[in-house]
Amino acid sequence: MILRVTHQQLKNLEREARNIHPIEACALLFGTVEPTEASVKKVVVAQNVLESTTRFEIDTRVFFEAFTEADKNDMAFLGFFHSHPAEATPSSIDLHFMQLWGDAIWLILSSSDRRFAAFQMKNGRSQALILKVEGKIKE
Repeated sequence: MILRVTHQQLKNLEREARNIHPIEACALLFGTVEPTEASVKKVVVAQNVLESTTRFEIDTRVFFEAFTEADKNDMAFLGFFHSHPAEATPSSIDLHFMQLWGDAIWLILSSSDRRFAAFQMKNGRSQALILKVEGKIKE
């Protein structure tokens, strides 16, 4: 599976993660889904209500509003973004929640080396996605 994102989206997510570090940053990802690829069209940055350095949780009102808006604009829920204090790989907590969220994509930023990686649960196993970054950064 391929996840298409723009340079600007990644830059904005990295900025958010840097601004609230060491707390995990988080966001919801919406866009389009085809059998072999998903494209991020909208990122909804959300407050980590846990204010944790190792876990994130998004307020249910933010979920509801974001899903309602996405539905109005014919966008599908793609998954989540969050930052990690270490590598950009799913933690044991992430793996648990990945099982619960089915096909949701998990885009992770390593706060230590600023690398992004994306994962999806398939047949009970976490699989890395191909990240295709497009467009130019607007300053």
